[in-house]
Amino acid sequence: MKFVILGAGAMGSLFGGYLASAGEDVTLVDVNQKHIDAIRKDGLKLDRGNGPETVEIKATTEPGTVAPADLVILFCKYLKTDEALAAAKPYLTSSTYIWTLQNGIGNIDIMQNHAADSRLVKGLTSATGIIQGLGSVSTNFKGETETYYRAFDGKSHDILDEAARILTTAGLPTHDAPDIDYRIWRKLIINTTLTVLAGAMNTKIGAVYFNEPGKTLCHAIVDEVVAVAQAAGVPLELDDARAYLDQLANAAVEHIGSTTVSLQLHERTEIDAMCGAVVREGRKRNIPTPVNETVTRIIKLIEQTADVRLSPAI
Repeated sequence: MKFVILGAGAMGSLFGGYLASAGEDVTLVDVNQKHIDAIRKDGLKLDRGNGPETVEIKATTEPGTVAPADLVILFCKYLKTDEALAAAKPYLTSSTYIWTLQNGIGNIDIMQNHAADSRLVKGLTSATGIIQGLGSVSTNFKGETETYYRAFDGKSHDILDEAARILTTAGLPTHDAPDIDYRIWRKLIINTTLTVLAGAMNTKIGAVYFNEPGKTLCHAIVDEVVAVAQAAGVPLELDDARAYLDQLANAAVEHIGSTTVSLQLHERTEIDAMCGAVVREGRKRNIPTPVNETVTRIIKLIEQTADVRLSPAI
């Protein structure tokens, strides 16, 4: 099977590294020339928690050099999804499947502009990746990760089942999930709380949860997410959502989230696929989401004032 990882940041490099180390045919595609050059020169440095290893893997910034893919796994940011898929045309065929493992919700809507519904795949993963430098990625997730997929048309597809088997063998347990919408909204609990708030505070995930004001704010966000999910017909219960939040906060306490990294680099975040998505979905269903709306505005304010930060007073 020919895999293409579209978006070779932390998560894309992590998945690509696992697949390549298992002997699979996989190509990383990304616009970060320095990162790709480092991988092509010295291999991908992959640390699964037991020290770094070097993995030989194909990597490029030129979509036209990539062979037609059986499965494209999307890890680019929400804001780049449309642009990335438009550039991917050289290796997208009528039989190529596109599987989103991106953060938040809304990516599948963009994917529909680039491929037939029968070739689209919803998904999510609990795995975490951290870029340690050019051409280097690690994970600090504690315990066994979970990765899920579900064909957008709800049907069984042999190639997706085979991809799941390959990923599981490579060390990333992957399963078909008929309840994928529930799982995606449940993961959104993490994105809208730990990921976003740690970004605003410029901290690791644990720092915004294991204290009274942080946990209280997380719970207020969760209350709104659950209300919107239920209005959308997703069977996500409040007790379940809060328990999942607590579980992931403990499992990834040392993790540095994607929003934190984006804001450190003065880049736009995926807030519109996280808290912003909750606001959009809430408006469709007349569910008020004032906390998520406020958090969205704060993150956008941080983005837009990145270049006018004051130096420390002392």
